[in-house]
Amino acid sequence: MIALMLLCSAFVQTLKCGNRSIAWYGAKRVIHSRSYLLQHKQHNSDDKILDEKNSFIHEEGQAICVGISGFHDHLPIEEDISSRFSLPQLTEDVMTSSSDFTHCLRVIPYEFCSIKSYAIGIQSLPTLSDQRGRKKRSKIPLMQPVFVDFCPPDNSNIAKRLGSKNQKGELLMKAVSPGKYGNDRGGSVIYDLTAGFGQDSMILASGKTAEIHMVERDPIVSMLLYDAMRRLELIANIDVERNTIASELRRKLKLYKEDSVTFCKRKRTELNDNDPDANNISAPDVCYLDPMFPPRTKSAAVKKNMQILHGLLSTNIVSSSSQDRYLQEKELLIEALSIAKSRVVVKRPIASPPLGISADEEPNKTLLPTFDLRGSINRFDVYIL
Repeated sequence: MIALMLLCSAFVQTLKCGNRSIAWYGAKRVIHSRSYLLQHKQHNSDDKILDEKNSFIHEEGQAICVGISGFHDHLPIEEDISSRFSLPQLTEDVMTSSSDFTHCLRVIPYEFCSIKSYAIGIQSLPTLSDQRGRKKRSKIPLMQPVFVDFCPPDNSNIAKRLGSKNQKGELLMKAVSPGKYGNDRGGSVIYDLTAGFGQDSMILASGKTAEIHMVERDPIVSMLLYDAMRRLELIANIDVERNTIASELRRKLKLYKEDSVTFCKRKRTELNDNDPDANNISAPDVCYLDPMFPPRTKSAAVKKNMQILHGLLSTNIVSSSSQDRYLQEKELLIEALSIAKSRVVVKRPIASPPLGISADEEPNKTLLPTFDLRGSINRFDVYIL
């Protein structure tokens, strides 16, 4: 009996290591940030619901953790992400048995031709509502992680949209019309002020464009974009047939982790001041906006990457912040109209009002689009300047 008690007490050991505490669950290691351990005396699958003031709560109210992959080479990357964002590291069995977290960052293997690297992805975790009628959350299959890939497989839907033959029917390209501007620079300069997962920027970069400036303020989303840029750099440096495409994307795509309104104001100041140190700054021919769509009132399914993006940014929840979101979008539109040289393009749900227009106030004619292009689900509002 004494031996059994000693064995049980040794099963879970806690070791101090710098600013981290390592909990051993049998052969599995679970690493938590120190702030997490200070606020939770227990650090196992029985953890209580997280306090909203925890340091690893996302700015939109989402609780995010870092998954432990079990790959030795991935451990330093996982620890770096955990340290950078003050996120706890958890094993899959702990995540799936707790409703404390909404999203998980994963480091997964990535291969391209001779390149063997990694990608940082994000996956949604089941919520309390997903568990209704289920005895254990672990029975709910986890959604596969989504990561940004600027060199997608040839058979993927996004890769098919990049081909010159398919771009003739691409509504985004018709709305932005990059071929109309910047012929003296080899193509137009576009500011994508709401980069998201970068798919629209990638499509625009495959057209007649010189520069695509991607701006993303969300720290988690921008990290996924920077990781995609890192892999794009690796692919562009290898000697294969596709490195021409990768090199072109690497040359065109530029990424900024910054609030879009602040970015526009800063760029406009630099351009107006004729800063000699800012010779590489180009005024945008086109500003493109794809803000998170208004809260959904229908239950129609959306693509997996958009499910994650909408969930991470909480746009699928009607809340008191809707009015704040409207004011922020209006300010962003005004800034885009003030800095773009030729046009501003805004992607909207087909039945939604134009960006910056509220049903409760008299429409401002300066914020009304010149025309729009409509698809079956979305439309593009075009403002000609």
